[in-house]
Amino acid sequence: MTASPKKTGRMPEAKTREAILRAAIDEFADRGFAGARTENIAKAAEVNKAMLHYYYHDKETLYNAVLESLYGSLDESEDLIERLTKAPLNSVQHIHIFLKVIVAKHGDPKSKPFRCILAWELAAGQNNLKRVAQKYLVPRILSLSEVIARGIKAGELECKNPTLAVYSMISQVVFYYMHRGTYEETSIYKELYENVEPRHLLQFLLQNFIAAYATNRKIEWKLPADIEKMADELAAKMSENPLLQA
Repeated sequence: MTASPKKTGRMPEAKTREAILRAAIDEFADRGFAGARTENIAKAAEVNKAMLHYYYHDKETLYNAVLESLYGSLDESEDLIERLTKAPLNSVQHIHIFLKVIVAKHGDPKSKPFRCILAWELAAGQNNLKRVAQKYLVPRILSLSEVIARGIKAGELECKNPTLAVYSMISQVVFYYMHRGTYEETSIYKELYENVEPRHLLQFLLQNFIAAYATNRKIEWKLPADIEKMADELAAKMSENPLLQA
């Protein structure tokens, strides 16, 4: 059995874990999994390597913990999600909430490390993301697919592949924010990014969804004031991650 490191004069366990994860996010964002060094992470977290390996056995364990922290559980928002899910809205209004949340999550300036790690994963073959996708992303995509399926049943939407429709919306947002740096200092950057606030992107995506799938182009898409307030609260919660730095 491995003895627990003495905690005298050191950070409490939760704070130590948080410091290690925060440092790991920055290291993996800068160097990817292959290039990251645990000694760099330990130094940035102000712990020794023995302490780091006590909490996270090896680099792979730590990397998986980072992915869990970035993609992970929605436990703290479950009550809010349930209330919004059960709200008496049409299918387009439910999609409105989803788009509001995903734009807030990916558009937050603090989520740059999240996008960098995703880019490294895509370049490396995405093997680590497969587990995360199965655990977290697939259930969320299926949940939104059911929203579209209900809209089809109610006669509000026409769509042959709800799952593909949801995935397409997610991909548009992720691609848009991941490529912001690609178009910096180009002639189209201003029109693509500087002149586009999150609310503009949200409305653009929602209008595209209505044009592609709504049976009635005049279907109500705005949210009642109380629902809008809850949706904004959920968007804020989803975009917040204490491990991400500005």
